[in-house]
Amino acid sequence: MIDIRYTQHDNHIISLEISGHAGFAESGKDLVCAAVSGITFGLLNALDELTDIKKMTVGYNLIQVKVDTPTAESDLLLSAGIIQLKTVQQQNQRFIKIKKMEV
Repeated sequence: MIDIRYTQHDNHIISLEISGHAGFAESGKDLVCAAVSGITFGLLNALDELTDIKKMTVGYNLIQVKVDTPTAESDLLLSAGIIQLKTVQQQNQRFIKIKKMEV
């Protein structure tokens, strides 16, 4: 199961964490993981190019983004990424869990 958690504070997205493996198919053939990876790495590249966010961590089955100073750009990019991930989840609910947390 892919576990996606994001945190909002005062209507700003301040963190995003993606962990796990879908288990839809064997490694290298898992289309659910491929979709989530494509969205996530595109999002990370956009955040790197278009914002000042530098707290991005990519590890084995773990991606984390921390936003110290939210901006309109970071909110828009993170919101768009989460919408895309929710779109994948709608067709693959057994393999992806998305949870919004409020602080």
